[in-house]
Amino acid sequence: MAIWELRWFDFQAATVYVKYIKVLLKEETVKKVFLGALVIMLLLPAMVFAEVKAYEVVDVKDGGSIKGKIKSSGPVKDPVLEIKKDENVCGKSAPANMYIISGANEVKNVIVAVEDVAKGKAIPKTDTVIDNQKCEFVPIVAVAYVGDKYIIKNSDPIFHNTSLGILLGEGKKRTVYNLALPNKDQVIEKPVKVAGLQIVQCDAHAWMRAFVYASKSPYAAVTNDKGDFEIKDLLPGKYKVKIWHEGFGETIKDVEVKAGQATALDHTFTKK
Repeated sequence: MAIWELRWFDFQAATVYVKYIKVLLKEETVKKVFLGALVIMLLLPAMVFAEVKAYEVVDVKDGGSIKGKIKSSGPVKDPVLEIKKDENVCGKSAPANMYIISGANEVKNVIVAVEDVAKGKAIPKTDTVIDNQKCEFVPIVAVAYVGDKYIIKNSDPIFHNTSLGILLGEGKKRTVYNLALPNKDQVIEKPVKVAGLQIVQCDAHAWMRAFVYASKSPYAAVTNDKGDFEIKDLLPGKYKVKIWHEGFGETIKDVEVKAGQATALDHTFTKK
């Protein structure tokens, strides 16, 4: 073999070797990137959940309470829902029951919830019933507790589909459960796992809706037909309280609870 041929062979071999090294380096880089991403994926949930402390049950002695009345600044007309499906069971129209307001402008079905409570009394063992009844959800507003159960029923002789989803705003939701109930008197039980305000809908009957506030603590309530609520046995301290209504919207109030005392929290909504 001539010298120039040998040198050309060495150059070719070196070129191939360099390319091979580059491929290995790229593979090692890919491996490192992949392993790094995998580690982040595995650690991220632990990092997130480490920041979210579980609710702590403690003995509440001489606790305080929050009580009050929710009103409207004036009368508000409740919408009428037009029905064009299964009219033999559902009827041709129904009140929306969005604005249930007394003659004294007291508002029913307002959710009042103390947010981010770290510790307090035990969560009640109270399952939340959601009944498809005459093509309406009963009740239309409720509180559920994480760790308890949803009892979802179909009292109608027609197909219903009950869907629960966390409200994300702007008409969007993240589905929690989507359950078919084709039979009358059918019952499905599901655990309350996800906290937050949830909308309940029937995919088969678009006008049907209800709302459930799934709470991680026992400190949430729904106003009665007099607009009254009371949340008892809170540890003394400063809290943020969410007041929410389907039609009026939401407001947040700062409240200080003192030992053995009832803190008044009244609010008046104005229809926009």
